[in-house]
Amino acid sequence: MRLGVRVEVVEWGAFGVKAISTDGRVYCADQAVITLPLGVLKAQQVRFIPELPPEKLEALALLGVADAVKLFYHFDHPIFPPGINELYVPGANPDEWWSSSRGHGVAIEILTSLATGPKARELLRLPPEQALRRGLETLRQALGQPHLTPNKAHLAHWRDDPFALGAYSKASVGASGARAILAKPVANRLFFAGEHTASNAWAATVHGAYASGRRAAREILAARALPQALPTGERQPTYA
Repeated sequence: MRLGVRVEVVEWGAFGVKAISTDGRVYCADQAVITLPLGVLKAQQVRFIPELPPEKLEALALLGVADAVKLFYHFDHPIFPPGINELYVPGANPDEWWSSSRGHGVAIEILTSLATGPKARELLRLPPEQALRRGLETLRQALGQPHLTPNKAHLAHWRDDPFALGAYSKASVGASGARAILAKPVANRLFFAGEHTASNAWAATVHGAYASGRRAAREILAARALPQALPTGERQPTYA
């Protein structure tokens, strides 16, 4: 599929699964793994024919999508003191920092800062350059280095990304079982993976998304009565 082209319709039934892209191409299969991010599913950017079962639609409505902002700063020399890989600055925005380069045998240092929820939305109201300056000022004050200056900086977020529409799933009151419902296959045609289908303990993480993909693969192999080539000895999370 070409860059910028996305699936806009998924038809499923006794015939199998048909995915239709925005450029009119059609992809057919016996089964499909749906890995669309939660934000895209909630926005109904992809139309399912027939519609997903009511319990899945209810689960989608219960789960929310978190806002998150990451600020990256590249320095040509180590910034954190020896033995320090993470920094927390209570009351600041952003308030959480870590070194993404420590332990990789490089002379540079790349510091990453994370803001979520209301703090992320506060930063998103600023132009990116201003948000990066704000983060840098927080770092300068925390380290007592008023002239600290990176070689380059970058801000990343996913709220406006049409292929994500948010960072990761978040559960509201009453949504403890929503992820397990979203993980269930439909008619042995549609199988679901992604961090929003991982167990509550593993949701909103990369390893949760990875584990959900392996789980979906096992489900398809079982549905097709094929030998499972994937390792089965790994610990699997349970829903709680």
